[in-house]
Amino acid sequence: MQRGPKRQSADAKKLAGTYKESRDKPVHLVNETSLPKAPAYLTPEAKVVWHEEIERVTKAGTCELDSSLFARYCSLEANCRDLFNAGETPRSAFLSELRKTGELLGIAGAPSRAQRGKAPDPVVNPFAALSRP
Repeated sequence: MQRGPKRQSADAKKLAGTYKESRDKPVHLVNETSLPKAPAYLTPEAKVVWHEEIERVTKAGTCELDSSLFARYCSLEANCRDLFNAGETPRSAFLSELRKTGELLGIAGAPSRAQRGKAPDPVVNPFAALSRP
């Protein structure tokens, strides 16, 4: 619980003359459900990644508003695959950006597993049987 007086409603602030639209007007999130649209600038390799991942990102809640973010993710992933196939290792900043973008889209990392609602398997101590009473 926060200290201090409780927040007043917008109507009470209007009556008191302290209402400011920039501060007191509630912001509503966009409720968009349309599928992301692939931009024309994607390379053929990035389009392959797009088609592989589109189902996962839409299940995670990605919509048309996130099309450019998802396109950047697909381009990064395609470049990363090319480097690995060539026997090279991408720079750590490159891999870090790919990981962060995947987390933002809800398809990589611990946040994506939390969204799916599946708890990780508990870690079993392999030395538990060797303990003394």
